[in-house]
Amino acid sequence: MPIDANISFSGTLIAGLVLTILTVLTACERTPPDYRDPVTLPVYSEGDADNGAIIYEEACGQCHQLSPGSNKKGPQLMNIYGAPAAELEDYDYGAALTKSGWVWDAKTLDPYIADAQKAMPESKMLSDPMPDASERADIIAYLSTLRMAAPAIDSDGKPIDTEHTQMSDEPVEIEDGLENQPAASF
Repeated sequence: MPIDANISFSGTLIAGLVLTILTVLTACERTPPDYRDPVTLPVYSEGDADNGAIIYEEACGQCHQLSPGSNKKGPQLMNIYGAPAAELEDYDYGAALTKSGWVWDAKTLDPYIADAQKAMPESKMLSDPMPDASERADIIAYLSTLRMAAPAIDSDGKPIDTEHTQMSDEPVEIEDGLENQPAASF
């Protein structure tokens, strides 16, 4: 009788371990990166985008990235200019921003960069206020230059690699007289 109890206990233990491993593995599945629509607004010209890039790195780069899927404390900012606030599926925005109905343009970015907590008291953005209007204009000018077309997406939501084409198994017809030419000639 004790042997059967040990087998039953071992089976239960193994089943529990398998269930735990499967749960952990499925929970670790990464959300595919989300992309904003291409920017349609003109580049913001009331600031210096080159200076804005420098200020951005110092003031914003610690929390915000520029590559889709590379969210940190804040969401990635590629194609942010002219985009609706809180639209990326792969970032957990605060309720206030999600309900704001804002579109990120100079009119909304300026007060938000100046003092996010004052512009939106329940904001998750915990940056230091930026009182210098010319620095804010430079950052807005820089953000308005961040433009990238979204890649084609397959049925699983993964980007399709359009730069590297898959080789075909189809036979290639070689013209008469070219059989002995090096492949690089074609």
